Amino acid sequence: MSLSIKSMALKYAALGFSIIPLCPGDHSCMSDTHIATCRSPGKRPLIKEWQNAEVPSEQQVEEWFRRWPSANIGLVLGSRSGFVALDVDGQFGQDKLLEISAGNHLSDAWQFSTPGGGMRYVYAAPKGRDCRKFSISDSNPNHIHSELAFLGDGCCTVLPPSKHANGGIYTWIKPTKFFYH
Repeated sequence: MSLSIKSMALKYAALGFSIIPLCPGDHSCMSDTHIATCRSPGKRPLIKEWQNAEVPSEQQVEEWFRRWPSANIGLVLGSRSGFVALDVDGQFGQDKLLEISAGNHLSDAWQFSTPGGGMRYVYAAPKGRDCRKFSISDSNPNHIHSELAFLGDGCCTVLPPSKHANGGIYTWIKPTKFFYH
């Protein structure tokens, strides 16, 4: 069953997630100023002070989608929201994740695929731990966007079923049943 981005935003908010609106990947319904300055189509937060966003009310989500009908959804990350994520891009990112996890299965993670061929793993933020962003990138200049990144305080991640700038859809792998029931 496929739900609209707005429907999923309402579900995420009802589940207590600190979500925010992000610009659409194709920049539809966005101002000329936004389009001229946006370096991350489909990923740029549309509200000020988004890092401090709380769980939005149903009315707030409705207002966002009235203002930006084709908006994507973002999840605020870090100790404040209670979530962190691993962003795995390219073979280098996959290899580093296997190396760091010592081959252990990441079963406790919520997992979704990104339209650029990457994976995202979402976890509960560790209590009492530093949740700053950290990344390890491939040093080979021919391997564009190949890294493993820990996303925490001051970061957000796009959530399914948002649309990427390449036209693809972010898709849950785990926990599909949790969100769609």
